[in-house]
Amino acid sequence: MTSPRRRLVVASILLVLEAVFFALFVTESLTGAIVAVGLTCLSLWLHIVLHECGHLVVAKLLRLPVVAVRIVPFTGWRSEVSVRPAPSATALPLRMVLFYLGGPMTNLCTATALGAATTLLGTPLTRVAVIGAALVGALLGLVNLVPWTSPHSDGRNLLRWLLAPTATTAVLRAAYYQEEIGRALRTISHGEVDGGRPGDPVLDGDDPRVAIAAYRRRWSTGHWHSAADLMADAEHLAALARADSTDPRAAAAIGQVLSVQFGLWYLYAAVVTRSPVAHREVLEIWEMAQLGCHVQPHRLSARVAMSLAHLLNERPEQARSLVLDVRPGVDPPDLCSVAFLLRAIAECQLGNHAEADTHVRAAGGDFRQLTQVVVAIRTADPAPPMFAPAPMVAT
Repeated sequence: MTSPRRRLVVASILLVLEAVFFALFVTESLTGAIVAVGLTCLSLWLHIVLHECGHLVVAKLLRLPVVAVRIVPFTGWRSEVSVRPAPSATALPLRMVLFYLGGPMTNLCTATALGAATTLLGTPLTRVAVIGAALVGALLGLVNLVPWTSPHSDGRNLLRWLLAPTATTAVLRAAYYQEEIGRALRTISHGEVDGGRPGDPVLDGDDPRVAIAAYRRRWSTGHWHSAADLMADAEHLAALARADSTDPRAAAAIGQVLSVQFGLWYLYAAVVTRSPVAHREVLEIWEMAQLGCHVQPHRLSARVAMSLAHLLNERPEQARSLVLDVRPGVDPPDLCSVAFLLRAIAECQLGNHAEADTHVRAAGGDFRQLTQVVVAIRTADPAPPMFAPAPMVAT
């Protein structure tokens, strides 16, 4: 048991003992005191259920899409109601503020009702039990409103949406875009050899196929502790792909995964956040994409990777030529959607807006954030640069 958990257990035992002594003083019966405190402790479960029900009701009233409801008190897991709002939803900051207020306000209203009900109760045992339950509800509601109690507290989320709604919406949009990249990576790396555990780093000397499988799992489960860890693993994979001893098919798989992963992120950064990357980063994407195309030039994943490299290098005609032949009934659906949207981006850069709209419709709407990248490129004036020029060196 970790030290924080040990302190929590000790504090809980002390609170229960204090409550028993207080109840004993009021009821003058040990049995009654234990029963009253037991009922108060059990009320915590009810308050947790009411808390999550408050979030759920508000989500339904405000038409926020609910994706998960989890109520697991006393197990070490976090009870929660998860919603998945669209970043472009109307009045999203206000709706999210009301959503996060729903749980704590339910607890506080319940505590107020229980406190008022104590005046109607006759026996000391019931009064102590109801007062204890009211205090538990009030504490649960207030603690959840304090931003510093937990990174996931309702108060912390409230502050984000109240003080920085634009930045929070941008973070939400970026998180959805990351999920879309993960879908593309799963399609590209499908069939590779698995190995290792999700949290294992990609160590020197690992088999390339096992390394790329471990890397894919770490990406999909978010096991990297920092961006530096991600970059270190990516650099090691790139070194494996370049090594003469690496099987060409494994090198191609690594090249496709790295070029698509970072290529899509660089595209998003350049277009949405207006943060073009250094040209040397684009050249690295180019190198990895060429590795991916060297062995299987006609495979759609290899062509998608190379098309991304051309887009980042501001060569839309070459990017378009690589994704002209997309076979929706043969190629993986997610990869087809990405290919259609890359074709749409190339058409936008070439000024063919009607053609771009045709390919956006062909993508089917599954990759909404990548679709927004297409829209942003089409409406941008002037067109956003894909990479930052190298700084001038004085001579």
